[in-house]
Amino acid sequence: MTADPIAQALFPPFDDPAAFDRIRADLDAFLPAIRAVCERHGLAASGLAAFERGTNVVVSNDAGQIIKLFPPFLRHQFEAERLALGRVHGNVPVATPEILREGELDGWPYLVMSRLPGRTLEEVWPALGGAERAEALARIGEIMTAAHALPTGGLESLDLGWDTFVERQIAGCEGRHRRMRLPERLVAQIPAYLASARLLLPTSVIPVLLTGEYTPENLLVTRTGGAWRVTGMIDFADACLGPAEYDLLGPCLFLAAGSAELQRAFLVACGTGIADADLTPALSRKLMALALLHRYSNLGYQIRIEGWESQASSLSELEQLIWPFPVR
Repeated sequence: MTADPIAQALFPPFDDPAAFDRIRADLDAFLPAIRAVCERHGLAASGLAAFERGTNVVVSNDAGQIIKLFPPFLRHQFEAERLALGRVHGNVPVATPEILREGELDGWPYLVMSRLPGRTLEEVWPALGGAERAEALARIGEIMTAAHALPTGGLESLDLGWDTFVERQIAGCEGRHRRMRLPERLVAQIPAYLASARLLLPTSVIPVLLTGEYTPENLLVTRTGGAWRVTGMIDFADACLGPAEYDLLGPCLFLAAGSAELQRAFLVACGTGIADADLTPALSRKLMALALLHRYSNLGYQIRIEGWESQASSLSELEQLIWPFPVR
């Protein structure tokens, strides 16, 4: 998708999403557009720095502001972030960016937001002790509970349409995980595994607001009283409406995988009604099935257990490796 010739002066040309992804963190390539946004809204254009991670063009200035440019083919992410931030800001027990300005530049929607203080949880997680990790996961559960309790009126455009979504994900599950290079022995087991878990999946869903992923890259921490505490949450471009259980996967895979204690700390705090008695292999299977069906599932990246590929010869073994709950 070559850029509109009219926009050439502001935006670099690219042929497809993959080409855009290769250049989105190149500040020089998007500097004309960033400066145009700054000039339009009277923002500081000094101290500009591009963020390496993410899906869109994200640039900070030295006035504590974030400028986020969304390419035309990701307009749906702009709408999701705009709607979700409007709903959660000031309504959950954690800081979220405030939308300061919004607009469009040559077909590219953008947001100007406040920048939150702190480091990503991803940065500090390796240095945290067990008690600090459990506290962080319980805190994430508290935040999630509040987000899921928010009213969803006016957010209907974000609804996944759960029943149709699940059928579509099931149909494409093998292909997706083959593309993501999941070991072939596990890919081959997907149809039978999903069939065994079908009755465990959410049905008759009352949709709640899902942030997309409560991942360590999108959670910010600050040091308070000698300990790290989750104090901020960013990036709502993947927000949607769906079953509450769909939001559990980020913390379970990125942060708690392989530890029954950490899984418990999170799951009993997340507001989905899970109690100690529910921490069983049936829950492990349900969550593993949801992980396989997630629209951004990439287990090779998401499961943070070193060498897990060699420790699980089957999906059943993998579920127990991630969620090692005792048989009751």
